[in-house]
Amino acid sequence: MNAFATTISPAWSGTSAGTQRPITVQIAVTGYLAGFSVLPNQWFHLGWLLLVGMVAVVWKDHQAQRPRLPVHPGACLIPAFLLWMTLRSCCSEAFLQGSNSGEVIRGVLGSLLLALFCALTWQLAQDREALRTTGWITGISAGCAALISLVLTYLVLPGHVAGERLMNVLVHGGLNPICTGLIFGFSAVWLAALVEGKALPVPRRLAWAFIALLHLAAFFSGSRGVMLALACGHAALLLARGWRRGVAALGVFVITGMLYFTSAPLLARIASWRAESAMVIEAEPTLTLHLQKAVERGDNGRFDIYRAGWNALDNLWLGTGQWGVRDVWQCELQPDPFGMMTHLHSAFFATFVHGGIIGTALLLALLLQALRSARNLAQQGDAAWVALLAFGCGGLLFDGESLTSLATAPRFEGLLFWLPVVVVLRRAALSASN
Repeated sequence: MNAFATTISPAWSGTSAGTQRPITVQIAVTGYLAGFSVLPNQWFHLGWLLLVGMVAVVWKDHQAQRPRLPVHPGACLIPAFLLWMTLRSCCSEAFLQGSNSGEVIRGVLGSLLLALFCALTWQLAQDREALRTTGWITGISAGCAALISLVLTYLVLPGHVAGERLMNVLVHGGLNPICTGLIFGFSAVWLAALVEGKALPVPRRLAWAFIALLHLAAFFSGSRGVMLALACGHAALLLARGWRRGVAALGVFVITGMLYFTSAPLLARIASWRAESAMVIEAEPTLTLHLQKAVERGDNGRFDIYRAGWNALDNLWLGTGQWGVRDVWQCELQPDPFGMMTHLHSAFFATFVHGGIIGTALLLALLLQALRSARNLAQQGDAAWVALLAFGCGGLLFDGESLTSLATAPRFEGLLFWLPVVVVLRRAALSASN
């Protein structure tokens, strides 16, 4: 109980080290991040951020003394990148001519929500204990969602087979496996970085159980991009902490991966037991060979998407803009009955297509500054953010729609990219001011 109070109380109180802030900032950001795993759809998820975030913006704490924001390159690069990508999109034909108004409105609202999220996270990041509390709540929420999804999908719900690609049943009634895996994997790496702390809100063994469960759920999403992101996150965590302090988290990653790839016999037994309990006479369940299925999926049409996006560029420096340009590159692709080809499936490549060389250069400058700041934080003993930044970059290398909106189809760009980027730049600004 004392450890729980030590961890939670400073973060949820109105006072942090040297500054005061409304509790609504903590509630807005934490609810939004935890909502990736538990809120049922985008209306609840983005609506939470909008409503509670606006309350946090309007709330004036007269007792608080607003500190002077230190000048830092990251504080300039974030608005510069967002401003360029937004202005370029406002100059596109779709925006000027009023075509594809639905996509334009969604893009504008998504950009405004992203600006709100960055501002709130920038304010929250000044309090290290608040960030730890947010990480624990986000990770535990994701762990509960993973446990419910594994049990219901593989053991309870009809129409599902043990070993199929896992979806989060709490979101959309079945969230896309890639989104499910990236969200669970991000939470797993975050908890793995937090579990080394001295004061934990839960027993340490229970924390490791959540970490193992989230890793297993991420693997059972069957996404190779998720596995790549996990490998990047754990590699960064190991390099930042050293072998002695990082081997436990790496061991969980390796063991859960081995369990996933060797689970075919167990999954076949579960399928047989479910068939017998339901009194269904069917053929002997086939083994779910995850490695073979992963190889058989090939590139899932991504190379065709990248080729079409490249051919859609008519100006390498300026790009195409973000809104109302899908028809330009989708016309080269074959009909897609599964709806996969709705975006470019790489946040970094999409930035190049939408913002050209200028947008890509701003993004690279922002990312390099964030990596430098994350490395400095790791040298000071806070290795969580370099691991989360590495995970996010690995996950967005082959997925993601846009880095300038929260209202995208996958919606996870704010979690995977902007959360670690804003936090490390804010922490770096505080260190520079000190």
